[in-house]
Amino acid sequence: MGAPLYHLALAAEWERARAAGAYDRSTIGRSLAEEGFIHCSFASQVPATADRFYRGRDDVVLLRIDPDLLDADVRVEEVPGAGEAFPHLYGPLPVGAVAWARPVPLDGDGGLDLSGLLDG
Repeated sequence: MGAPLYHLALAAEWERARAAGAYDRSTIGRSLAEEGFIHCSFASQVPATADRFYRGRDDVVLLRIDPDLLDADVRVEEVPGAGEAFPHLYGPLPVGAVAWARPVPLDGDGGLDLSGLLDG
């Protein structure tokens, strides 16, 4: 796949994953087991996802994922109503496939300040 993938995680869930060796949350309030995959984004998709689902949260960590280090399939799939295709990881995310995890501060309007965190 080559291009990095991104996932917005809640800090406490990421800390649990680091201790366990794998991350198994799909999105806010949903596990991999419940959803069937982990929601990911390409760099250009992260700001809209952050604004739509994570606005006002001060406990968000951005994970940068190296797709070449994943054991499970990544499928780029259309999301109903989104008008674009997103990468979905069909298995747990090994902590070792995460190049870095960085806390995302809030900007003055309650949005996530992703300045300097995303590759083009």
